[in-house]
Amino acid sequence: MSRFLGIALLMVVQWLPEVSLAQPAPPAVPKEIAVPPGHKLLLKLEAKGVQIYKAARGKSGKSEWVLESPLADLFDGARKAGYHYDNPPSWEGADGSKVTKVGDVKSAPAPNPKEDIPWLLLKVQADASQSGSFSPAVYIQRLETAGGKAPATDPKRLGTKIGIPYRAVYYFYSKAN
Repeated sequence: MSRFLGIALLMVVQWLPEVSLAQPAPPAVPKEIAVPPGHKLLLKLEAKGVQIYKAARGKSGKSEWVLESPLADLFDGARKAGYHYDNPPSWEGADGSKVTKVGDVKSAPAPNPKEDIPWLLLKVQADASQSGSFSPAVYIQRLETAGGKAPATDPKRLGTKIGIPYRAVYYFYSKAN
C-alpha cells in the first residue's frame, strides 16, 4: 500500500510543475485593440464596480452624461487583487504597485454595444515609488464588458453624479524580453 502511495505522490509531484507554469492564453480580440508583438500576458483580473458619470453641459449647450472615472474592485478568482479608479485610469495591486494610463486609448465596440461599454487597449506606466505585481505591465486590455453605459436619458441637473454598475476582465501585458 505504501509503495502505491509513493508512486501516486511521485506522479502528482511530476505533474504539478506543468500546471503551475501554465498561463491563460491571450484572448482573441479585434485587430484595433490587439497588443503589439513583443508582449506577453502577465495577469488576468476580473473587475466589478461602477462607471461614474457626471452631468455636464455639452458642446451643444444641452446637459449630457460625461464619464468621470471608474471605481472597481479587481479579483483573481475569489481573491481580491486590487482596485481600478481615477481619471486618468489607474490600477492598484493589493501589494501597493500601481500603473496609470498614458497616451491614447484604442477602442472597439463590445459585442453588445447598446448595453456594454467598449473594449479597450490602454498603454500604462508603472508608478516608480512601489514595485510589485502590476509594475511590469505596459499594456492593459479591457474586455468581456457588461454594463457601464451612461444613462440613455439626459440629466436633469448639472453636477449630478451617478454610478452605473459594470463588469469587465482586464488583461495586463508586460514586455516579452
